[in-house]
Amino acid sequence: MASRNKTPKHIKLDERNHVEKPLLDQLDGLGWEIIDLDNKQHPADSHRESFTDVVMLPVLRERLKVINPWLEDDQVEEVLKQLTASFPSTGLLENNRHLFELLLENTSVSENRETGEKSPTVRFVDFKQRSNNRFIAVCQFKVRILGTEHHIIPDIVLFLNGLPVVVIECKSPKVKDAIPEAIDQLLRYSEQRGVKGETARPLRAARVTTGHSPTGGSPGRRRSPSQ
Repeated sequence: MASRNKTPKHIKLDERNHVEKPLLDQLDGLGWEIIDLDNKQHPADSHRESFTDVVMLPVLRERLKVINPWLEDDQVEEVLKQLTASFPSTGLLENNRHLFELLLENTSVSENRETGEKSPTVRFVDFKQRSNNRFIAVCQFKVRILGTEHHIIPDIVLFLNGLPVVVIECKSPKVKDAIPEAIDQLLRYSEQRGVKGETARPLRAARVTTGHSPTGGSPGRRRSPSQ
C-alpha cells in the first residue's frame, strides 16, 4: 500500500532519534502505554480492525464498562454509535465540536437496568479516578485515505480511552521552518489544506494538534486552519 510520507530517510532517522524517541520516553515516564510501530504494522497492533478506523473501539468498549459498570453490551454499542456515527455534518470543525461536547457533557442511555434509573449519564472519561482511564501513545499511526490505496502516518497520536485527542507531527532540528512545515502537514491530515482527493479523517476526534521539534512546538486547538 502506498504512503504519502515523502520525508527523506536521513531526516526521518534524525526525527526518530532526536524528537520521536525522547518524546515517547517522556510519555512512558508519565505512565502512558507506548505502541511503537513500523511500516509492517497491522491494524490489530493498534487495537483496530482496519486502517480506516481512527478510534480504538476495543479499548473504548472496555473503558466504558469500567467507568460505567452498569452498562450492558447492547447499551455500550448504542453509546459507540452516538460517539462515532452520529456526526451532524461532513465538516471537520462542526463534527469536532460535536465530539468535544459529548466528551465533556457525556451522554445517556434510556435506562440503568440495575437500578431502574431513567436516562442515566454515561461517562467517556473518569475525571475523578485516573486509573479507570487508559492513556495510549501510538508512534507512526497509519490511516488509509478513504477511496484510495494511500495512507497517511501521523508521527504520534495520543489516545484517551481509545479516542484520539492529540496529534503530534515531529520535525527534525535540521528542517528549516520546521513548525510551519509540521502545521502544513497537520492541515492535510485534518482536510483543511485544500488538497483535492485527500479524504482521510484522523483528526476528526483529535482536540489538539501540535508540531514539535527540539527547537520548539506549536500546539493548537481545532478552530481555524493555522491554529
